[in-house]
Amino acid sequence: MKLYILVIFLFFCSCNNYKSDNQKLTQIVGSDRILAFVYSDNGKSGLMDTNKNIILPAQFDHIENWQVDNLIRIDSGGEKIRDSDVVGYNFKKYGLINTQGQILFRPKFDDLRVSNNSALVRVDSLFGFIDNKGNWLIRPKYKVAYPFYKETAVVQEKNQFRLINKQGQKIIGQTFDTIWSFKNDIAVVEKDKKRGFINYKGTYILPMDNYQGIGEYNWYFGEFQKDGKWFLIDTAGHIPIKEGFDEVQIRGNEDSVFAVGKQNGKPVKIRLK
Repeated sequence: MKLYILVIFLFFCSCNNYKSDNQKLTQIVGSDRILAFVYSDNGKSGLMDTNKNIILPAQFDHIENWQVDNLIRIDSGGEKIRDSDVVGYNFKKYGLINTQGQILFRPKFDDLRVSNNSALVRVDSLFGFIDNKGNWLIRPKYKVAYPFYKETAVVQEKNQFRLINKQGQKIIGQTFDTIWSFKNDIAVVEKDKKRGFINYKGTYILPMDNYQGIGEYNWYFGEFQKDGKWFLIDTAGHIPIKEGFDEVQIRGNEDSVFAVGKQNGKPVKIRLK
């Protein structure tokens, strides 16, 4: 009798281990803690909460093990990439769920990029925006668009770029020939061969002019070249070093930022922060 009970016990243990092995749990992490788990069942993927309770039954071909703003991309119909150099996944259609297991959009988009509690999506050749509740912010109508950055997006209409908010309203009236993506709150803008810096609120940090060169912001300092010299400018529009550089780079870490380059032919390293 004891032997029989032992056999039954080992059988159930082996069944539980088999189920656990087959689930292949993958952590989804945010803010240094686990938010959910991706699990597998019969070739499909689903979602579990932090107690490993199923909150989204396995039904999709792929659920990313990466979240942004508690949003996760999903796919049906794609395929895994496996060769000697790359291991990844090719999406066929993109959908969106959240870390609570709610399906916001089933896979139907040709591209989807999450940012700022929203997502830029593409349907055929046109871009639009969706929110983090499963609603449309702006239905696809733009040939070119960038994801939202602090409530501001860059879109192209009639061959001109402009800044809009999540209601689709213009942040400023002016349009541009080119707008770079925002970095450190600032973007490079160009109009009629003049360039400058603008922030995500639509305020000029550096007025547009015929600068000989311009560089995007790194460690919250941008670069522009005028009269053969390079100058630095912070995100408030202040120029911290009045003497221009022959050449300059911004180097930094979490504690300090330096301007490294040459002034009047001599190497310099100046602390900015």
